[in-house]
Amino acid sequence: MTGPTPELLDDLSDRINSLPAIDRRQLIAVAGPPASGKSTLGAALVARLNRNHKCAALIPMDGFHLDNCILTARGWFTRKGAPETFDAAGFIHMIQRLVTDEEVVIPVF
Repeated sequence: MTGPTPELLDDLSDRINSLPAIDRRQLIAVAGPPASGKSTLGAALVARLNRNHKCAALIPMDGFHLDNCILTARGWFTRKGAPETFDAAGFIHMIQRLVTDEEVVIPVF
């Protein structure tokens, strides 16, 4: 799989840069099916935004995979990555904290 094109990154960067300024973090989500390039796109976009003196960060959902022991006990190990195999409530809590808290510790996979 190839990464996002420079034109796509320019377009997305321009759209994000044109959002109205606010006094808190702006959260931008990338959604798609497994292995569709979300992480690749996100990393490239963060790099592009930070080149222009933004302070962008990539917040992956991967740190919210349920532990393999839990997945195995529930018979879900072969479905890892399906919605039910994530700690969705934990992810939502982290997103809420990103809106309200100055410092947030983010788990990574």
